Amino acid sequence: MLVRGKYVLTDGANGKSVFQEDAAVLICQDTIREIGPYEDLHRRYPQEDVAGDGTQILMPGLIDAHTHGAGLSYVQRGVTLDYLENALLKFATAFQLQPETTAMLNAVRHIQNGCTTLHHNESGAALDPHLKETCARKIEGYQTTGIRLGFSPGVRNKNVLAYDDREFLRTLPPDLRQEAEPMVYIDQERAVDEYMEAFEDLYSKYNSAKTRIFFGPNWVQGSTDEFLRRVKERADQLHKIPIHLHCLQTPVQKAFGLRKYGKSLVGHLDDLGLVDSNLVLGHAVYLSEEDIALLAEKDAFVTHHASCNLIMRDGIAPVYYMLKAGMNVAMGMDEKGINDDEDPFMEMRMIYFLHRHAGISLTECPALSPYEVLRLATVNGARPTGFAGEIGALRPGMKADMILVNTQEILNAPCMLPGFDMGEVVLRRGLGRYTDTVIVGGEKIMEHRKLLKIDLEALYQEVREQVSHGRTQAQLDREAFLERIRPYYQAWYNSWLENVELDPFYHFNSRN
Repeated sequence: MLVRGKYVLTDGANGKSVFQEDAAVLICQDTIREIGPYEDLHRRYPQEDVAGDGTQILMPGLIDAHTHGAGLSYVQRGVTLDYLENALLKFATAFQLQPETTAMLNAVRHIQNGCTTLHHNESGAALDPHLKETCARKIEGYQTTGIRLGFSPGVRNKNVLAYDDREFLRTLPPDLRQEAEPMVYIDQERAVDEYMEAFEDLYSKYNSAKTRIFFGPNWVQGSTDEFLRRVKERADQLHKIPIHLHCLQTPVQKAFGLRKYGKSLVGHLDDLGLVDSNLVLGHAVYLSEEDIALLAEKDAFVTHHASCNLIMRDGIAPVYYMLKAGMNVAMGMDEKGINDDEDPFMEMRMIYFLHRHAGISLTECPALSPYEVLRLATVNGARPTGFAGEIGALRPGMKADMILVNTQEILNAPCMLPGFDMGEVVLRRGLGRYTDTVIVGGEKIMEHRKLLKIDLEALYQEVREQVSHGRTQAQLDREAFLERIRPYYQAWYNSWLENVELDPFYHFNSRN
């Protein structure tokens, strides 16, 4: 198959324009064989089917390196987003679709907006007897859609209710303490054993060319040291598959590290031997200069969630400084995109504008280039999803993951002056709904906006049917309990922040 484009983005590896005009990509099975002028390739391979009408943008498929895959957004499920530590009380009681339905709907939202790959980080419950089954059903749901998948099952084996939750119990009145104790005093070792057993089963059954299974313990503060050491040992045995950890997302998490270990959580991870080339930190908002230097030195990487961090009032991650230090940073939407529908083009736009630092010098204006931002959503996303070197660019020998984007609204409504920079145009004017065709591993999974592997209306009808049943009584009871502990929960965390320096080393509204 030949895929042609008026403008073809091949590779943003050098941080500069790499668009070819009137070019095409030759696909052989699941791999890119050749890239060159369309007329030349069409003349040499006249028997090949042609995708694309010659007016579109052809570019690598976009990669969401961190999502929890709820399918329906939190707003659609009636959940108000707030500071993470407040929102966690709501997340625990939110309506849940069936696992395979959740996965399929999440994949649809991504495919329709131009993503060819996503990483689903499953936030499971410790000692959940259904964890393995739930993960398997989600993986199989994703696979029916044709999307390329990274999947990391995750649990917490400590601090299930709150950070340092055994100490938190002491702040509760007796009646609430008694009710909360079964949630806190879990068998931590058995939780790890069951998690590792579930992981091994999922890895043996599903790790494949288009699906990568790797580790995803939920949080540093939710994992015992022994849990993290076991994960690291096994990940290294499996050719250093990724280990994905939420880390330093909020001020409270920064305070936890200082209280518990007398250092940054990154420093604690390094003490455990986890800071390495297969460590992925999600969010990483409250990194210090020392953290960034250490992560860069050891080739660890980060997933950046610009919209989510703003929506959850976490702050702004120092992405500019991470990239300048040489770190691999990838884009993740965390199912909390600024427009509520998993649009990676809008997420890139948010990143582009968010990291243009304010200042007083007209000659020194730190900012990311369009191509640095495009890399976050393409080639930089390959490593944290388990597909390093295989996806994220259009190069001979790489997997044939690509999208065709219609240019009518971008370039022709009503016009665009000649001489424009296509990278700037894509970031400033692109939208997910302009995606026309999606190809994964040489296979079309969406063409002319029509999904080819699933019945969309049937899926939507199934979603509506499940939603009509509402939440279970157990969820309602849990919500009532969590609302009763909310004042104590908030007071607990507020006390941590009284004597902790939380200002970042960088400034977005002034320059030192």
